[in-house]
Amino acid sequence: MTKLLPLFIVLLLTVGCAGYNYQEVGIGLESGKPQDSYNYLKKHSPKKPDIPHQFELGLTGHYANLFTESSKAFDYAQDIAEDRFTKSITTELGSLLTSDQLRPYTGTKYERLLSHYYSILNYIYDGSLDGAVVECKQATNLIQYFKDEKKDYNYFAAGFLAHLCGIVFEAAGELNDAFISYKQAAEYYKHSSKYTSVSPPVDVGHSLVRVSQRLGFTDEYDRFRKQYGDTPQQPENYGELILFYETGYVPRKIEESLTFPILTTDRFGEKDNKDSMKFARTLRTREGMVVEEIKLEYLLRVAMPTIRSKRPKFSGIQASVGDHTAQGVLIEDVENMAIETLNSQRTIILIRTLARALGKYLLFREAKKKSTALGIVANLAGALTESADTRSWQTLPNQIYMVRMSLPAGKHQLKLSFLNANGNVSRSNSNIEVQINPNQITFQNYRTYD
Repeated sequence: MTKLLPLFIVLLLTVGCAGYNYQEVGIGLESGKPQDSYNYLKKHSPKKPDIPHQFELGLTGHYANLFTESSKAFDYAQDIAEDRFTKSITTELGSLLTSDQLRPYTGTKYERLLSHYYSILNYIYDGSLDGAVVECKQATNLIQYFKDEKKDYNYFAAGFLAHLCGIVFEAAGELNDAFISYKQAAEYYKHSSKYTSVSPPVDVGHSLVRVSQRLGFTDEYDRFRKQYGDTPQQPENYGELILFYETGYVPRKIEESLTFPILTTDRFGEKDNKDSMKFARTLRTREGMVVEEIKLEYLLRVAMPTIRSKRPKFSGIQASVGDHTAQGVLIEDVENMAIETLNSQRTIILIRTLARALGKYLLFREAKKKSTALGIVANLAGALTESADTRSWQTLPNQIYMVRMSLPAGKHQLKLSFLNANGNVSRSNSNIEVQINPNQITFQNYRTYD
């Protein structure tokens, strides 16, 4: 019993740490009261800093127009992620005994990059284009860090961030940085499209043509013009609207139960055969395998995270102002990134989970040798402390579309038409006012949750 005591302590701590209720956050967002969601999250802040909580706080703060508070939450999440990059040995060992929930959570790469998207808009909406430029440079540095860290980096969200940063740099008059960002966007979109099916938007090519011409880069201008065609010319006394349309929710991670048979012929647990990691690699090939009862020594059950597709009702947008109409272009598929990211990690998560379960299995066997009651207690403790790591940024949108359109300077009534999977209009909103300034860019983002 004394050997199992630490297991019970961890179990009690895990059960006792109640977090926030995701449903409460969603109610505020979907009812048009993001301030309620933000206040709820503030009230239910965990005692120990938590990255998903900071992400949720940052997003709800953004929608509540609490731009400074939103950016602070995102910055805090980034600081925690950096601090956790070198994992605590104590915490890592604890996770091998109990649950992956004890492992330091640093957020996925695409989550960290998308937090910069909201921070960039925070600065723009607060009237600080210089702040947005600084945020873009931080995002660019983070992408470079991810590139240097992993040779087979998938560039999830990198193309979108580089694209956005190119627009921000261009709006700030920093054309060299804009040119570099647009070139990177074309490269990053191409890399990630193998997994997300989001092709480089036409706007990236047109931007390369436009900016290379303004910089006087003759060779590049000729090359990009040949590759992408002439860029649309903006009439005098016109400005641009860039609208980001965010639709639905990224599907949440859920827990699924898997079974793996340990055979009577395996001899695992004997004196010279207790390497859990080694046996876990063998065991993972038996997922769901059915064997004869006479050959079955033990049926190992483990909990694994999984994500199932959950596309939103709306999958496209059309924006119009009078006779001016523009179609939204898909520039980020967060659902695909979430699923592909988890799939790429599945093997290592499964092996680690199996190794942990095998360790508990050995504890159960040793306890059972002493007494049947102790074996039952050990088996129960192992089952209760086994849970999949389903932490993630849950309020992220499912997909992001971009509308870029030239409009005459002045105030306009913007009509948004939301499209279903067949491309037909399912709903519209005409109560959106936008101010367009000559030769300037007006940024806006809009979210639906259906």
